[in-house]
This record gives sequence, structure tokens and C-alpha cells, in this order.
Amino acid sequence: MPATSLFGALALAWRREFNVYTACDRDSAELRARHLNSVTRLTPLMVLANVGNAAIVALAFDGVPLLHRMVWLSVLLALCGIGLRAWWRRRDKAATSVSPRAARHATIGAALLGIVWGGIAVAWFPGASPPQQLLLTGLILGTMCGGAFALAPLPMAALAQLGTLSLGSSIALLRDHGPATLYLMLLLLLYVAVLAISVLATARVFTARLRSEREASRQGHLIGLLLRDFEEHSADVLWECGAGGLLTHVSPRLSAALGSSAAELQGGTLLDALASRRATNEADSHLAALRTSLNLGQAFRDLVVPVQTASNGLRWWSFSAKPLVDELGHHAGWRGVISDVTQARETHRRLAYLAHFDSLTGLANRLELREQLARAMEVSAAPDAPPLRTALMCLDVDHFKSINDTLGHAAGDAVLAEVGRRLQSCLRQADLAARLGGDEFALVITDVRSDDEVAALARRLVQVLCQPCEVAGRQVALGTSIGVAIAPDHGRTLDELMGNADLALYAAKEAGRARFEIFVPRLGDRRRRRVAIEQALRGALSRSEMHLHWQPRVDVSRWEVVGAEVLLRWQHPELGRINPDEFIGIAEDAGLIAEIGLWVLQRACAHAVQMPPHLLVSVNVSPAQLQREDFAALALRAIERSGLPPQRLELEVTESLFMDETSAQALANLHALRNVGVRIALDDFGTGYSSLAYLRRFPFDTLKIDRAFVRELMTRHDARAIVRTILELAKTLGMETIAEGVEEPAQLDVLREAGCGSIQGFMVARPMPRGDFLRLMKNWTTPGTAYMGLDLDIDSERSRDAA
Repeated sequence: MPATSLFGALALAWRREFNVYTACDRDSAELRARHLNSVTRLTPLMVLANVGNAAIVALAFDGVPLLHRMVWLSVLLALCGIGLRAWWRRRDKAATSVSPRAARHATIGAALLGIVWGGIAVAWFPGASPPQQLLLTGLILGTMCGGAFALAPLPMAALAQLGTLSLGSSIALLRDHGPATLYLMLLLLLYVAVLAISVLATARVFTARLRSEREASRQGHLIGLLLRDFEEHSADVLWECGAGGLLTHVSPRLSAALGSSAAELQGGTLLDALASRRATNEADSHLAALRTSLNLGQAFRDLVVPVQTASNGLRWWSFSAKPLVDELGHHAGWRGVISDVTQARETHRRLAYLAHFDSLTGLANRLELREQLARAMEVSAAPDAPPLRTALMCLDVDHFKSINDTLGHAAGDAVLAEVGRRLQSCLRQADLAARLGGDEFALVITDVRSDDEVAALARRLVQVLCQPCEVAGRQVALGTSIGVAIAPDHGRTLDELMGNADLALYAAKEAGRARFEIFVPRLGDRRRRRVAIEQALRGALSRSEMHLHWQPRVDVSRWEVVGAEVLLRWQHPELGRINPDEFIGIAEDAGLIAEIGLWVLQRACAHAVQMPPHLLVSVNVSPAQLQREDFAALALRAIERSGLPPQRLELEVTESLFMDETSAQALANLHALRNVGVRIALDDFGTGYSSLAYLRRFPFDTLKIDRAFVRELMTRHDARAIVRTILELAKTLGMETIAEGVEEPAQLDVLREAGCGSIQGFMVARPMPRGDFLRLMKNWTTPGTAYMGLDLDIDSERSRDAA
């Protein structure tokens, strides 16, 4: 290693270890004061030693001229006087902070003292007699050693004195020219090196000890402040007791809580104070646990004890403590904290309740239902158990959404609470009623002896729950549908039984509501078909099983094809032709509708470009698609890639879109598309309970009259009146109108007379593949030449569409 690098490393190490002697910060100044004070306390002893040694040398070296000895002795006494004077000024009070200059002054004084002693070695040692040389050598070495250890807290002063003494001694040896001079020089250097290293090590240890003491003092002061602040402001309470268990520290808060003075409490034990204030019978077990923990002599945490306090009544206190030991390591008592956990305990109890029970109705929730139903099924399935059966009833409130939307959520909650009370009134104590969420409820009926017993209870429930109830001063009609599954007949696992009960509930709804159905195996076939359709849907597009059909839209006044509605068709190789009414809902529930809907939109736009430029193309859009944030961007990309003018595309949406809480995103997508020219149509208008409200939420371009009104045009006067009203409303709002499901010329005449703009239906043509639709357009002249009632074979349709 180069010499410069070695010196640089040594200098860096010196600054790192001994920066305290030169730094100007407050901590270093205080540490320097401690160092200087430790040296100053030894000043009288060091002065006495130096004066005595000087007197001995002056008397022993009688061959030296008296003047020389007196001059040397005067200089040494002067230096000692300066040091003694400084000590005298500081004898009553120790310095708390000193500057680096004070350390430098001490270093200079030590160096001068070393020069005085080293000087006589240089001047007197060569010409002295052997006894005198031996005396002087002993004194010099003793001064080196004593000065090094006395000045060790100030290593620069110790090294300065040691350096001057060793330098003077070396010069004296070199001047003596004795036969052992070289060896004495080596011994001297070794001795000086050992002393120097010892000085540095002692200084480092001393500084580290002072820093540790300072940090411990600072932490002790901080802890004291924190404890005092803790006692004054914290909700927790400090306590301390001795080895005998007697309280030795009673805070004002503990005294106030227990209703006794600190003097009274300190005369007894903590356990006695708590025992005299037992809040409940169970307090004895908690006190026993606390007593056991104290007797074990080990730290403990969070031992809860109920206490009857003087100010707040019954409270739950949590005790945490650690044992104290004396200087000999013997047990000296306990110090701990009392925390009031009453509110936390109540919150925990409330959370535990909410984890298993519904807060609105007080019934069990889904988790509690599953746990109790699982236990009941385990008991009935045990090998040595009696033949017990358990019934699960799933039910919901018919048309509850209408109640919620028309009367408000508060009224809906009141209805649910009333349903919960009625369910409880019909059950035995061993049975369980639960609310699964929303308006869904479930009942667990144990110890079922016959199906007739279950049917009788279900019949009674329907009768009780179908009675109207009064909410906010209004009579609200109620109804319920119930699905029943019985274990183990209808399921040997929890999920199987719940699934079959749900199937029975769906069957009750489809059968007309306000009734009950008991599960039968054929309902399972419907469920299996749904699963099969969902699985088949996941690969239908990639297997090219889906294709588009086109149904013409005809202008009534001109009798021209002005547009077409694109309809999706699915032909599965095993399941056969699957109706869109069946698979669209499954696709929405499975999260596949976005992919399928985008494919339909892309294909419809791509095919529409190849058709006559006046033709308007209508595509149905699911609410689930419109609620996606990226729908508008994807639709615009499909339009741009196809080259279709946006004005030729019409998106049809249903009223159900506006009944969802996420309709804001759907409306944003519709506005974004309408702003670029895409037309928006409201499908099945008139079937919703608040259809008129939807017309205010969005400016539709087209209203499509539901086929249910068209079907009854010739049989019901109210249907004609509704259709005329819709057409007048659309005309007033500047919207176009389309009537769906027109099948008879008589229906067409009524619609034309009422002012309907366009129609579509089997009277014009059935939905057909694109090839057939293009031929229809080509051959279209009069109503007589239209393909009325066209019903093509599906295989030929698929082959023509592919072509």
C-alpha cells in the first residue's frame, strides 16, 4: 500500500475514533468536559508526584551546577503551579461543556511538562554516574507510564507528553555512546509503542462508556417524561407492586376508578382490590387466571378481568405486566398497565354477531346457515344416527325490486324486516331462518318426518307471507315463491342440496309465483343443460358455430326495405339449435357476452358495407356490454375498420339497462357513440313500469313497439290505445317508430292508420342468412313479391351465409 494511502487511512481512522476532541457540536463539547474533568481531578496528585520527583533529581544530581538545577526546578514548579491554579478554579464545580481549545491547552501543558523532563535527560544523562543514570531512567519511565494513564482520557495530551519524553530519552541515549545504547533504544521504542496503544484503547473505551452513560441518561429522562405524560393523558393506567404483592405505585386514575384513596390502596394487594369489586360471578375465574400469572413470575399480556368501577360501572380491564428484579437478580415485584377494553370487547362481540347474523332482520346470515345446515347433515349421515331428514327452503319476495324502486330503500328494508318476523313466527325453536342477501331467505327445518309435513309448512309460509303489510302508512302487497329440497333425498352434500333448492325456487317462479315447489329430478336436467350450454359457449365462436341472420325492416308508407335487424343464431353439433333467449342470459352470467357481442358488431358492420348504401343496420346490445368502460372505444374501432358510416348503424338497447345501478357508465357509452352519428333505439318500449322516465334520461332516435302490443291489436282495444299513444309520443319527441312482430295485414292496416313509420315481422320475412337477404333486396318490388313467411332450412342457411 502506498505511504500516502496508509497515512490517509490512519488519519480517517483517527478522525472517526477521536473526532470528539475537535468537533464543535454540543454532544462533543459535553463529552470533552467529562474527559477534562476526569483528568483535572488527578491534578493535585500529579503535581505532588512531579514536585517530589524534581526535588529528588535536584538533590541527586549534585554534580550539575546549582544554577542549572534551580532554573530547571523553577520551570517545572511554574508549570505545576499553572496546572494547580486551573484545578483550584474548577474544584467546586465540574465543567459541563468545553471547547476544543481547552483540550488543546491541556495538550500543550502536557507537552511542556514532557519537554522539561526530557530536557534534563538530554542535558544531564550523558555525563551522569551510573547510579544517577539509573535514577533518571526510572523517573523518566515512571513519568511516561503515570502520565500516559493519568492523561488517557485526553489521548492527544498523553501522546504529546509521551512523545516529548521519548524524544528526549532517545537523544540522551544517542549522546551517551554506551555499549547497550542500541538495545536500550529498541526497548524504549517498544515501551513507548505499548503505552501509546494503551492510551488510545483506554481513550476509546472511556469515550464509549461516556456515550453509553449519556444515552442511558437521555433515555431514562425520556422514559420518565413519557411515563409522566402517559399517566396524565393516556386512557391506560399504570400500576406497580412489590415482592409481597402490595401496591407501591397507585396513579390518580387507578385510585379514582377503584373509588379509594392512594393510601388505602397501597396498604393492600392488587388482587384484594379487584376481588372486593367483583362485577360478575365469572370474575372469579378471571381473577384466578391473574393470580396464577403473578405467581408464575413471568411476563404476561392481555389478561381480562371484569371490574365494578366507582365512576363507570361494569368495565373490562386488560392486565399486562412484567416482573421486576433487584441488583442481585431477585424478584422485586411487578410493574404493568391496565387497559380498558370494554368498548373493544363490545365491538368484538358485535362483529362476531354480525359475522353470523343479519343486522336488518336479526336472522342468521349465509355463513351461519351453511354451518348449521352442514352440522344437521353430518348428524343425519352418521352411521349410528336415527333416520333424520333435514329440509332446506329457499324463498324470496316476489317483485321486491318494484317495491324498492317505487317506495324507496327504507320501505324495502321495512318489508324485509317484516318478512323476517313472519318467518320466525312460523318456525319451531329448533329450526333456523336466515337471510342470504337482498330479498333472499332460507329456512333449515330439522327432524323432518314426512314430505307432507314440509309441504304443509311451505303452504303456511306462502299464506302468511302473501298477506299485505303496512309500510310508511301504505299497504304493500307481498308475495313469495319457495323452493324446497330435502336431505338426504335431494342431496348428500351442502352445495348439492342448496343448488337443488334454488332449482325448485326457479320452478316455483316460472309456474306463476306465490307458490312452492319441491325439488324433483327433472329440475336437475335443466341445471345440467345450463351447465352444458355455458361450457359449449366458451368455444362457440372459435368453432364457427355462430352466424348472423338478417330480418328486413320495411317503411310502411313507401313499402321499401330501409333497414335490417341483425340477429344471432347458434347451431351446436350436439345440443342442436339453441334459442338466443336461452343462451344470451347464460352468456351474460358467465361473462362471455362482451366477446360475443363484439363479434356480432364487427361482423354486422363488415357485412353492411357490402349492402346498399341506404340500408340501416340494427344490432342488439346487452346491458352487460354497455356497462363496460371500453365498449364505446371497441364499437368505434369496429366501425372504423369496416368502413361503415356511423349513420348507418343503429344500436338497440332495452329498458332493463336503466334499472341497474351502473347505468351511468352505459349512458356515457351511448352518448359517446351518438355524438359520432350512431343511432340509438329503445327496444320493447312500453313493457317497463317507468318507460316514460327513460325517454327523459336519453334522447333516443327510435322507439320499437313491443310485439306484445302488436299481437293484441286486433283483439283488445286497450292495446290499440297504447300503440296510438306511443306513436303520438314518438312523433312529439321527434323519434322514429318501428312495430315488431307484425304477422297479419290487419295489424299492418291499424299501424299504418295510427302513423307507424316502419314494421318488421313474419308478414314481411323471417330472419334469414345474408345471401337470402341480399336476394330478397334484389327481387323486392311489391308486397306480393316479398318472401312472406319464408322459413329456410338451417343447413342451407349456414352454407349460404358462409358463401
